[in-house]
Amino acid sequence: MVNTILYYLLSLIGIKPIDDNYHQLHQRQRQQEKEEACRHITDSAFVLQEKEFNEKDERKVVHPSLTTNELQDWLGRLSKMTLCQILASAMNEYPEVANCIYQRHYEKKYFMTKLNQLKLIQLQARAISHRLDNLRPSDQFGRASEIAEALQQLVRSLHLHSDQSFFTLFGLIILAQESLMAPSEVRQHVFYHVKLGRILILEMSTVLKNFVYLPFIGNHLTDHWTQLGYDPQTENWLSCLEAICSKLARYDITWEYRREYQEVITIAKRYYSQTVSIIK
Repeated sequence: MVNTILYYLLSLIGIKPIDDNYHQLHQRQRQQEKEEACRHITDSAFVLQEKEFNEKDERKVVHPSLTTNELQDWLGRLSKMTLCQILASAMNEYPEVANCIYQRHYEKKYFMTKLNQLKLIQLQARAISHRLDNLRPSDQFGRASEIAEALQQLVRSLHLHSDQSFFTLFGLIILAQESLMAPSEVRQHVFYHVKLGRILILEMSTVLKNFVYLPFIGNHLTDHWTQLGYDPQTENWLSCLEAICSKLARYDITWEYRREYQEVITIAKRYYSQTVSIIK
């Protein structure tokens, strides 16, 4: 298969796969993969000049009858510069090669890292919000400042200037939703007195007004939202944001800039429509 040759080439350059299964996969596939891999290389018109491979500086053409093992042996004797030239040529002629490299070596790891971060934020916010659940209401109110301080610290840990704004926005939505489920006495202090809702909405506004959007992200947002425990058919991230902004605004009716609660929704709709169009 083409993938075996491609991954072997990448390993020679020094680009490692994101998992440890490559060698096991290679052992299972190496007996089955012959002509297709060779044909892919020759179809790409790879005619390379490699001094380290041939002292006479002769031009080398990969013969279509080479087996996968022979082709790997040939690749193993080339310099990294030539291997990079092969890879660049393949990506220019076959965009799917670039997609394959990205998906195997970067995309999965990137999204799993981000998803795990969001799950951790969700668990932390839930634990903080319900820390005083077993106390009497009077005791909850007396210690509500502890909850407010912990939630504010969690907001500051979200890396608000992230390379991908959707994940930061999701983190803020999750944090807001979990904190709104705290006991009544805690909520009163956190949102009426400490104004956590105002802090959250200003952070959301900053993220949305300085949005960093990578188009390929749109294909994964629904899956991520689902893995966080939401049903995207009835609770997509925009509808959750709208409900949160409505609740937060009711805790902050005297704020001079209360319109920020609505402006956040207006801007968010723009990016939501983009992701929906990508998925369709």
